[in-house]
Amino acid sequence: MLLGHRMKQRFSLAKLLSTNSRGEEDFAEPTVHACRFEGSTKRLVASDGTDATSEAVFFTLAKVEPGDALWLPGDTPGDLNTQRRPLRVTPCFDIRGQLDHYEVYV
Repeated sequence: MLLGHRMKQRFSLAKLLSTNSRGEEDFAEPTVHACRFEGSTKRLVASDGTDATSEAVFFTLAKVEPGDALWLPGDTPGDLNTQRRPLRVTPCFDIRGQLDHYEVYV
């Protein structure tokens, strides 16, 4: 891991387990993971032309997927008012082609 020594902050992650026919989502219990958190505003444009503005990016070894619930460093895990969803998750690879970390934009 190229950035492992710089991951001094913690975020919480609740994996999306299922969505029922009414659109109600079921999540796993939040777990705490190490990250490097950087607050910065960035415009993200998807391949279909839709755009969103991210307020922060964090780097982590934990696998984050679209639909998962996140709580940023300092937020209370499980609090629905501070829950975030990833806008984009980018896997980053090292020079040998192995997965190194994920960049998560929120």
